Amino acid sequence: MALIYPVRLDSPEPDDDAAPDFAELAADLSDHWLVEIDLGEDGDDACFGPLTPRAAWDLALGVDERQPDWTVSVLPLHVPGTPDELVALFTED
Repeated sequence: MALIYPVRLDSPEPDDDAAPDFAELAADLSDHWLVEIDLGEDGDDACFGPLTPRAAWDLALGVDERQPDWTVSVLPLHVPGTPDELVALFTED
């Protein structure tokens, strides 16, 4: 699976065989998301959004199931707050 999505540093590690949970996307990061698809050929890529967390997750999973060789990334469109707050979401104290 070439599915990339952000998670908080302090989130528990999922089981290796567990399916990703779209609710992680909605956790305080953003209400609006983008799905970026990298075809891996000649720099071809596409970006779709803004989408709700659920719609972004469903789109990303659907594309990944149909084209597992593509890299599919789910990205927050907007993260409110300061740069320090944003960095703190993904780093240890």
